[in-house]
Amino acid sequence: MEHSAFINIDLLTREARKELETFYEFLLFKHQKKEVKEPHHTHERFDKFLSNTIKAEQFEMLNREERNER
Repeated sequence: MEHSAFINIDLLTREARKELETFYEFLLFKHQKKEVKEPHHTHERFDKFLSNTIKAEQFEMLNREERNER
C-alpha cells in the first residue's frame, strides 16, 4: 500500500466530504498543542514551609474513647 500526504476527496460524496471535514476539525480541537507553564519554584516554597515549626499551644491529645466519641 502506498502512503501519501494527500487524500483525494473528490472521490467522496458531498455528505462524506462534510463528515470528513467535521471529523478533521474535531481532531484538531482534541489534539491541539497546549502551552506548558513553567512551575514557580514550588519546591523551594515547600522546603521553607517544612523548615518552620508549627506550634499549637492549646493542643491536647485525646484518648481512644474521646477520639471515637460521636
